[in-house]
Amino acid sequence: MKNYLDGKVKILLLILCCVLVASGTAACSQGRRKPLHKAGSTAASGTDQVASAGAETGADAAASAGSMQDGASAAGTSQADALISALAGASFQEDARDEYPYDIASDRKKLKGVKADIIVGDDLYMTQINDWFTNFKDYEGKKVEIEGYYIKFDKYTFVGRNGPTCPYCTGGYVDFEFKSDQDLSALTSGKSWISVTGVLRQGYSYDSTGKKSSAFYYIEALDVTKMAKVGVSTIYD
Repeated sequence: MKNYLDGKVKILLLILCCVLVASGTAACSQGRRKPLHKAGSTAASGTDQVASAGAETGADAAASAGSMQDGASAAGTSQADALISALAGASFQEDARDEYPYDIASDRKKLKGVKADIIVGDDLYMTQINDWFTNFKDYEGKKVEIEGYYIKFDKYTFVGRNGPTCPYCTGGYVDFEFKSDQDLSALTSGKSWISVTGVLRQGYSYDSTGKKSSAFYYIEALDVTKMAKVGVSTIYD
């Protein structure tokens, strides 16, 4: 009886160690591949992948103590990839390109003097951005104005603020991508407060074979202005 109990204790300890190995793998694997771009649906699917990967890890652990270490390591790697995708709201693809199919200079002339259809204020800031993503067809082509921090990740630029978790946003901010033809070199990411006026557009990402892989949403920035002082930097809705 004692030997039987000792055996069960060893198995339980082995399971615990393997779970720790899987957790360690997830933590260390972040940043293994750089995020290329984000699309609205990717973050949501990434969240599902994290939940699924976690469930699969638990199922594998209960199924076989003998192959536990290999199984947990593999599940941990899968979970780490899903976690990276969920946190970054990004799809990962090397050697790809993005298409922003509108001529900013031309549209700037056409829309000069035209009032904005939507001015995003301090209230319902996240709510408005989320609605752009989830109901983009209702907003496509609308002229908008929005203020926030200038945020840069790799070659991509965003305007946003600190706030609650946003399922479609990037880098821990409540933000939205914009594309500008202006010189933004004087701006500091996460510190410079800007006002962006532009048009809500849809762009496309292509994989390394030239195949269109996904769509993404952004503001075609007709004007980006650095503001004299920081506004409401943290929002709650």
